Amino acid sequence: MEAILDKMSELQRLLVATSIDYWKDYVFNTWQWWVNIGTLILPLILWWKLVNKSKLINIMVYGFFASGFAVLFDIIGETLVLWEYPFLIIPMDYILIDTDYSILPVAYMLIYQKYSKWSSFIFANVLLSAIFSFIAEPLLIWIGFYELHGWRFIYSFPIYIAIAIVCRLITEFFIKKENTFKHRK
Repeated sequence: MEAILDKMSELQRLLVATSIDYWKDYVFNTWQWWVNIGTLILPLILWWKLVNKSKLINIMVYGFFASGFAVLFDIIGETLVLWEYPFLIIPMDYILIDTDYSILPVAYMLIYQKYSKWSSFIFANVLLSAIFSFIAEPLLIWIGFYELHGWRFIYSFPIYIAIAIVCRLITEFFIKKENTFKHRK
């Protein structure tokens, strides 16, 4: 067992070194890198202008869960080599930071904020999922930001919907718990 762990550590060190070299030589300070920086910052600025600040904590909790699930799925997909991102903000990264920490959660939070009824919330997220799966992902491939290795756009579609629904269920669970504790005082 120790020999296998040593071999895995050796391979990990090689991967890290190779990732850093690739990033320094082919990614950092390219127009693609700057696009990623912009798509990290601009959606957050837009969100701050549009967010209902009277419900800020609830909306942010929802967004943090959405971001967490996006990161989890990206780590799984990259680790299993189902896809990869050739242009990352930082080296040794398995996630598309701008997408997982900005674009996706901002889109989800704006829908969560706008649609309180489940039916309209689900409809809006089905539409958003279709846009992400069948427009954004192919566009990212076309411009070279995303490469698929066995993954299909159709697989992403229900995942985007599930993230929205699960995050709303979790957020509502915590809101109800908080309200229960408030009323006990």
